[in-house]
Amino acid sequence: MPNNRVIYAGMLILVVTVLIWIGVALMRRIEWMLPWIAGLGVLLIVAGFVHELWKKRRGPPAA
Repeated sequence: MPNNRVIYAGMLILVVTVLIWIGVALMRRIEWMLPWIAGLGVLLIVAGFVHELWKKRRGPPAA
């Protein structure tokens, strides 16, 4: 890393700007997908709760 604080600040600003630009470009490509991914997450949570309730109803495994 450079010892000069001005160079360090310039590099930091440049890297942050490039990362934000890449993030925005990626978001534009996948924004249509986000509601479907959120719906999948909700479905997995509900399925997990149902699975836990089903396991409790069956009782402990026979040993």
